[in-house]
Amino acid sequence: VLFEAINLIIHNDSEPNLLVRACNQLGQFLSNRETNLRYLALESMCNLATSDFSHEAVKKHKEVVILSMKMEKDVSVRQQAVDLLYAMCDKTNAEEIVQEMLNYLETADYSIREEMVLKVAILAEKYALDFTWYVDVILNLIRIAGD
Repeated sequence: VLFEAINLIIHNDSEPNLLVRACNQLGQFLSNRETNLRYLALESMCNLATSDFSHEAVKKHKEVVILSMKMEKDVSVRQQAVDLLYAMCDKTNAEEIVQEMLNYLETADYSIREEMVLKVAILAEKYALDFTWYVDVILNLIRIAGD
């Protein structure tokens, strides 16, 4: 019921204060023992990340989401973590998120590697502040993903 209420807040473009409160509530679920709750929290936060009002609140959970991407046992939760990192990325955190995704890509499950490569390439192109960084990222992608 709580997730449905949060989804209503998200899809109804509610007040910014409600969006931030919904994000904070979802952030608490990211550390829950229940895999399904973590998955739903990541999925809902992906929706929140698209709102200008709640984007900053979502970014506050970056470290926990990175840990979910790296440590989660369930591949579908890891995929949601990758999706959320992609959604929360902006010019202020692009280099860190791209680097974390590149580091994880070397050991990532084959079922999510192709999509990760695509997302890293898009983020690198979209947020490249200097050409050297962009070229380094693309060369690392080629080295890691190869085919």
